[in-house]
Amino acid sequence: MSLSAIQRADDAARAKAEAAKEAAQQSANNDGVVTDTGTPGLWVTGDSVILGIRNVLAQYQKIELINARVGRQIGELIEVAKTDQQYVSNSPVVLNMGNNNALREADVRAVMEIVKNQPQIIVVNTAVPRSWQESNNEIIAKVVSDYSNATLVKWNVISKNHPEFFAEDGVHLNPPGVNAYVAAILEVLQK
Repeated sequence: MSLSAIQRADDAARAKAEAAKEAAQQSANNDGVVTDTGTPGLWVTGDSVILGIRNVLAQYQKIELINARVGRQIGELIEVAKTDQQYVSNSPVVLNMGNNNALREADVRAVMEIVKNQPQIIVVNTAVPRSWQESNNEIIAKVVSDYSNATLVKWNVISKNHPEFFAEDGVHLNPPGVNAYVAAILEVLQK
């Protein structure tokens, strides 16, 4: 997919999120009372694992904007986060990183600096059968601990000894894995 096609898709997703937000704010119940008070939904960003949980997460939490893509690496995450943040400045953010490439502390810190003013930051670490899993998780944990409004979901710990959570590739999630991943996010959101 070309960069312009990605940008068009991103623009379309933002426009759709804005239209959904406006429609929800204008909706009323039978008494004529507005049922949505304009509370911002989640900003969800990351790679194909995040993309795979979106439908289940949306059953429990309003999603303001989702921007996730198969194969997304940290450099692209930095760029889309810079662009998307202006549209969801009051939204809690849920993100993952480190499934598709080895991370550098400076890159993880760059992502966190972009999202640092969100009301709540939920970062899900990685559980992938790749050589960089442990070092990525160490970097993520170190950087996330520097932000008081950030919580680390240790997916590597939650999913340990649960092969039923994963598809054959050991990365993407089966329905039980999707449910566990979403439950971990919801637990943080409800604190």
